[in-house]
Amino acid sequence: MNVQKNGRGNAHGSFVEPENEIKKYLRMLRKRKWLIFSVATIVFVLWSALMIFIGSKPVYTAHTLLHFQDASSMSAVGGEDRRGVNSSRVNFLESSAVLGPVVEQLQLQLSMTSENVSKDALFDSTHITKESIDGEYILSRNAETGQYDLLYTTGQRGDEPRKLTTFNPENPVQANKAWFKFNPEYLNSLDKKRVEFRIRRFDKAVDDLRDSMQYRWMERRTYINLLISVTSLSASSAAEKANTLTEKFIEFDLSLKNSKTNERLAILENELRLAQADLEEANQRLQSFRERNPLVGVGAGGQTVDQITSLEERRSSLQLKINDIESSIASVEASSDLAGKSIATRELLSYLSSEALPVATAFTTEFAELSNERDRLTSNYGPTHNFVVENQRNLLALMEKVTEAAQEHVSVLTERLNNLGQNIEQRNFTLRTMPQKERELAELRIDQGVKSDLYTQVLARYNAAKIKKQVEVGDIAIVDVATPPPPQSTLRILIKKCLLGLVIGLGMGVVLALVLEFFDKTVQDQEDLQSRLVSIPVLGSIPVINDDNEVPENIKDVKGKRDTKLITLDYSPTLESESYRDLRTKLLFANSDKPVSSILVTSLRPGEGKSLTAANLAVTFAQQKISTLIIDGDLRRGVLHNVFGNKKKPGLSDFLISKATVDYDNVSKLVQKTIVPNLYLVTTGSPIPNPTEMLGSGRMVELLELLKSRFGMVVLDTAPFQASSDAPILSTKVDGVVLVVRADYTNVDHLKQKIHEYANIERKTLGVVLNMVKADMSKQRYQYSYYNY
Repeated sequence: MNVQKNGRGNAHGSFVEPENEIKKYLRMLRKRKWLIFSVATIVFVLWSALMIFIGSKPVYTAHTLLHFQDASSMSAVGGEDRRGVNSSRVNFLESSAVLGPVVEQLQLQLSMTSENVSKDALFDSTHITKESIDGEYILSRNAETGQYDLLYTTGQRGDEPRKLTTFNPENPVQANKAWFKFNPEYLNSLDKKRVEFRIRRFDKAVDDLRDSMQYRWMERRTYINLLISVTSLSASSAAEKANTLTEKFIEFDLSLKNSKTNERLAILENELRLAQADLEEANQRLQSFRERNPLVGVGAGGQTVDQITSLEERRSSLQLKINDIESSIASVEASSDLAGKSIATRELLSYLSSEALPVATAFTTEFAELSNERDRLTSNYGPTHNFVVENQRNLLALMEKVTEAAQEHVSVLTERLNNLGQNIEQRNFTLRTMPQKERELAELRIDQGVKSDLYTQVLARYNAAKIKKQVEVGDIAIVDVATPPPPQSTLRILIKKCLLGLVIGLGMGVVLALVLEFFDKTVQDQEDLQSRLVSIPVLGSIPVINDDNEVPENIKDVKGKRDTKLITLDYSPTLESESYRDLRTKLLFANSDKPVSSILVTSLRPGEGKSLTAANLAVTFAQQKISTLIIDGDLRRGVLHNVFGNKKKPGLSDFLISKATVDYDNVSKLVQKTIVPNLYLVTTGSPIPNPTEMLGSGRMVELLELLKSRFGMVVLDTAPFQASSDAPILSTKVDGVVLVVRADYTNVDHLKQKIHEYANIERKTLGVVLNMVKADMSKQRYQYSYYNY
């Protein structure tokens, strides 16, 4: 709290808090409202004129909505991985691999240059490729023959059109590696002699399509619903582009998803072809042997042959199983990201479960629990949170356990494979004891049986993979297809664009107001001043006082004898005069410990209205029947003698440089009566070379003490304290200081700096008066009247 030296708390500034930021900006907007309005109006007018000049074609936007399902091809580890995978997949929307087929299918390289000519109506069919030559094409009709000339130009300055071919409208045209089939009825119905169209480079058409599309996730938490938007000057074209783009994206995503399946199919197809060739070769050898040896049979060794065949089939099946598991283990170890490891681990768990391993069930359950936990954690925490990191660590540890279990099971299967080999070797020993022809037949039958079983297994796996590919569908579903937007009114579009100009203008006005506010150190209203000073109270504000054309009727007799802005001479309850009376009341009760009987009025700079404020304030004190003396202490540029129409000499300076005794008889010669009862004036007097020294002399102190003892109120008008130290010197001899600040003129930052430099002024300041405030007099002026009964 600002406690002054005399023990008086600053009642107006004690509990002033910094201004709320919102209120600060609202006040700034009110202060600069006419600037903002002017800038907004100018920008709005110029923008509207520009929009009218360039025209306003409607731009249509079509939307498709896609839903990403949680398919098996995606990671089942948790929400974070799903979001990452989906976000990565959506990036392909901007790739040429997706946009290129859209451009080719919709022939977007081709566009119309002539206005009011429909591309769909003009062309019956087209075939534009990446190799088609880009440039401007012109159709020119020959009125005599009814044929058309197709002209071409690169569109560069100075390149004259040259004829490519002449054709009948019903015939197709091939030129510059492009193929066209026109609609003869529409072409002949056109009243134009020239029809122009353009072929762009393929990459430029792809870039334009990329610029016309946007996509965003409907919710950022799950990343499952994607909205795709495409803009175009045609409503049907916008919908067609959006739907085609969606279809090509789903096809591309499905092709990526099936790439591994296609690779597996190719491997199985090759294995099936080799197994079939081996089986055919084994069948042919067995048939040839029987044809050569029709009487040879296996005899008693038939049982051994069947046993060996069965063992060989088991060994072949076991070897295939080992190969599959080892391939899955390699996929887990080769995957660098968590999503890839999760997919491979799920496949590996399915193999272990099919082998009925006890640990497979436990691992599958634990894997599902960790996945659900991760889904919950990633919904509430960031990817670097300790809980999420710990969950990921547990998942990786579980994947390592699954891999180790699979490797152990491969070891078990390998041992079984070795045992089968030993059993087969034992059975082969029995075969070697058989006659040669029977042994040859037995070996051929075993080889044919093994290769037949191998072919059957490979064929079954190939058919299963082929069926899976055929029935497999993508995990992206189209929720909403794009439909052509409704037609738009050109006038409505123009109005929207003009309103956009208004918004831009308002924004520019606000920005300009903020910039000016930043550099403007002046204030316009009492609230603004209080927010700048904070610890110093603002006693009130004085509106701008008009000239003498509004002099009250009852004091016109003194017109010309005083300043016309001395408006408190009469008791007219105008806003201006009541502002001074309100200031008088606040000053009389400013100090609760001791009545205020002497006031010093000053300002930072000249021209702020301190003298007129002191004069009007002194008049209000006199009207309270208080014997009031106003002293013009501005020995450099005193004006109070002109304000009241009194003589300038003798005055204060004359007495200070004289040798007269400081008593009332001598001082009374300085005191002049004014036109206001109870109000007396001491003028500035003759110019002197050392006013500061005179005002700080002991003679001035004695004079002030004498005058304060004889008058109920002494008002001392002093020079501005920016250029002189008169006010700080005299402030120690009065009860309080009143600072006058002029609206839109005084640099408040400089004022605060100067106040802090002079401790006397800062300690004795009763408050600040904001002078020459621009007020809306039609709203704030008021009049008293008698009540009617």
